[in-house]
Amino acid sequence: MRITLFGATGRMGQLLTQLALDAGHDVTAYARNPAKLRITHPRLSVVAGQLDDDAAISDAVRGADAVIEGVGSESAATRRIIAAMGSAGVKRLVVVSTCSVPDPDDLPDAKFKALVRFVKTAAPHPYAEVRAAAEAVRASALDWTLVRVAKLNDKPARGDVKVGNYGHGVVGLSLTRADMAAFLLSQVSDDTYVRRAPAISS
Repeated sequence: MRITLFGATGRMGQLLTQLALDAGHDVTAYARNPAKLRITHPRLSVVAGQLDDDAAISDAVRGADAVIEGVGSESAATRRIIAAMGSAGVKRLVVVSTCSVPDPDDLPDAKFKALVRFVKTAAPHPYAEVRAAAEAVRASALDWTLVRVAKLNDKPARGDVKVGNYGHGVVGLSLTRADMAAFLLSQVSDDTYVRRAPAISS
């Protein structure tokens, strides 16, 4: 598959880029600062551009089979990516999201409620942006999946990811970036969670 990655230069993005290449995919990495991407590969293309550069975003998604987007704290960028995908006829979108984004199948849970309240108070702008990005994704006509996670860490991959909804006693608070990257990659060819917002953890 040909996969376009937004957010490829971050810690998880670099893991995801390498996993996708190792799995035989062709990868287009969109980067504001390409020098931060410490990976070279014959199947890796890099498109340099800012998140408000509609032309560069369109170049990055053109010809893709799927897009994985990890810039959910900038809702305007998410809307631009959605628009570019619509124009290019690209349908599959997998988006990194957080526990600040609710889902109708969630149940009340004290620990997640406390975490979301803390984020809303300590970082109101990112909180509002990630929720606005999720609303834009849900309103789109794309085959989207919002992958919600509470906390990421840099521990080694465990290889077992719990998937569910908050408040059901299945999903916990944390997940390794390596396991998150593997789950995101798995979703480009899996329609189990199309137009759904699974919560995941270790």
